[in-house]
This record gives sequence, C-alpha cells and structure tokens, in this order.
Amino acid sequence: MPGREAGPPLLLLLLPCALEAFAQRDRAEQLLAAPGAVAIEPARVSYGTLGALPEGLAGFVARRQAKRMRLRGSPRALAVFDWLQLPLAAALVERHPGAELWHLGPPGDLDGLAALALDLATAPDLRPAWERMEALGVESGRLGSERRL
Repeated sequence: MPGREAGPPLLLLLLPCALEAFAQRDRAEQLLAAPGAVAIEPARVSYGTLGALPEGLAGFVARRQAKRMRLRGSPRALAVFDWLQLPLAAALVERHPGAELWHLGPPGDLDGLAALALDLATAPDLRPAWERMEALGVESGRLGSERRL
C-alpha cells in the first residue's frame, strides 16, 4: 500500500515553524521526548503560502509533499497546531489510512476542525495525548510502552 512504511507506529507533530521559534515549544518537546513521536517542520512551501492557494491546488501541493516524506515508521496520529496545516494533514491522512488527526493548538484556533480532529488542546497536561498514543500502539515513553518486549 502506498505510504505504508515498515517500522514502529508514529505520532507526527506538524510544527507550524521551526521548533526553536515555536511558541508552544515546551509542549512539543515533551511530546517529542516520546520514542514514537517525530517532528515535521514546514517545507519550503510554507503553510501560509499553501493556505493562500485555491483549495484544489493546495491539495495537490500537499499530496506531493506527503508523498515525498520518508518516515521511519507508520503514522497512527498527526497533530496540527494551526488551521493552515490542514491541507498537509489531510494529504497525510489520505496517504496513511486510519491515522488520526489531532488538534494541539490554542483552544478555538481551529473552529471548523472540531468534527475532523481529536481535540487535545484543552487538556491541562499531555496525559490524554500520551494515553491516546499508547492506545494507538505509539510508544509514549510515559505509560509503560517502553517496557513491552
């Protein structure tokens, strides 16, 4: 199946900017400490540029970006922080059927996303994210998955 990489289950964090410049860097770094989490920084075609394109063209560009990604495992969840990340997130979900879409950005930031994504942004800590990771088979490094043999 296209896009079905061998390897461990993954959580992909679609970062809206470089990690060093990210306003939610601490939260992202806590998730990235998990063995099964991978950061995806923006491509040369920025999310702002992608968001300004007509929907069909944005989808085409996003699908090409998703196709070019070389991952060390199989995505089970994709976390977005900004609505401009939706074309790439949709392309990745299309490429990796069954992967969940999560919202981790500021509450209310993605009004139209509520029906599409699991909203983990309102939790006071990351425990719900770690629990969901574990339920999807993604190693969180927090709740015992790292001890499985």
